[in-house]
Amino acid sequence: MNRTHEEILEAVWKADENGDTRLEAVRRLCPIEIPEGDLDALHRRGLIGLEGGQVTLSPDGRQKARGVLRRHRLAEALFTTALNLDAEAQERIACEVEHTLLPEMEEAICTMLGHPDTCPDGKPIPPGRCCSSSRKMTSTVIVKLTDLEPGERGRISYIKPKQHERLHRLTSFGLTPGIVVTLHQTSPAYCIQYEGTELALNHDVADDIYVAKMD
Repeated sequence: MNRTHEEILEAVWKADENGDTRLEAVRRLCPIEIPEGDLDALHRRGLIGLEGGQVTLSPDGRQKARGVLRRHRLAEALFTTALNLDAEAQERIACEVEHTLLPEMEEAICTMLGHPDTCPDGKPIPPGRCCSSSRKMTSTVIVKLTDLEPGERGRISYIKPKQHERLHRLTSFGLTPGIVVTLHQTSPAYCIQYEGTELALNHDVADDIYVAKMD
């Protein structure tokens, strides 16, 4: 499948996430122009449906779009945490990686990052086979905040809350991907410092925060 078709399928997926599958919405979400001929080609291949100004993914189209989106968002997670690239560079390079990343590399990156289920901006990353098997690496880059020792630092990679309301509470405290935190103590609570702020977290909350360990 060519890149144009992959970009279109990815845009249709994102439009569906937003609850607006009108062709106009899909065009806004696609980083390239969408030629009518390519829409017709995808429709003839049975990858999308076109009816009443709406664009929908068929089961086959959804599977292909899922793979493209997963590679893109995994790349964003990698660039934010391990490489600390800025947002503009992340998006530009992720758009290239989503078309070229081999399945073996995709699974290795996901495993190295600890199988994140959201990318840095909070959007879901579709799980892969490696996630269902909970595969681990001995040198995983991303660890839980609770795995740090007092005095160690980590850059927040993502937050994987067991309770959804925790995510809003933590982000309201300024704990978002990219923030560097230093762990000061683990008992009776996990006390962290970041950007001039000190915060105490209980174990369950600290266990939801995943960080890239820093020297």
